[in-house]
Amino acid sequence: MPCPFGDRFGRRLPRGFADEAAGMDWRTLIDTYAPSTDHFHLADLSRRPLGRGITAYEAILATRDPSAPGEFTAHRLTTESCGDLTAMSEMLGRIGARVEIERFHQYEGHAFGQTESWCTILRATCGRRATWALGFGGSPAEASIAALLSAATLLHLR
Repeated sequence: MPCPFGDRFGRRLPRGFADEAAGMDWRTLIDTYAPSTDHFHLADLSRRPLGRGITAYEAILATRDPSAPGEFTAHRLTTESCGDLTAMSEMLGRIGARVEIERFHQYEGHAFGQTESWCTILRATCGRRATWALGFGGSPAEASIAALLSAATLLHLR
């Protein structure tokens, strides 16, 4: 069976991930490694440069308790960081959804139709739990944040 990821991004999945995802079609791959963002939903993210490579971030991150469908809690979080991914990682940690990134891969391609998009693939851990996660976006930063939210969902809510 051809690799649905390779068809869209012109690359193979990273070693380890390719074995785990072998035989999956595109829809199954997405459903498994890029779960919907209804558990951790980034409702808003603003950035303000502070100088010397540091940016102030403010986010509204909505979380859903798996035991209470339809019930969301909105968290207004702020931090200062040198990048989007470290800022979001720190914010997730504050709400008890720690994610440690062990491997990071990013590619440009056509995930959904003809529209160019970015894909970030993470190997992420929290304690003894580990997962691969996918995120897609119109920019590298959007894809990275989406992958981090996917990893948080897979590590903490499944």
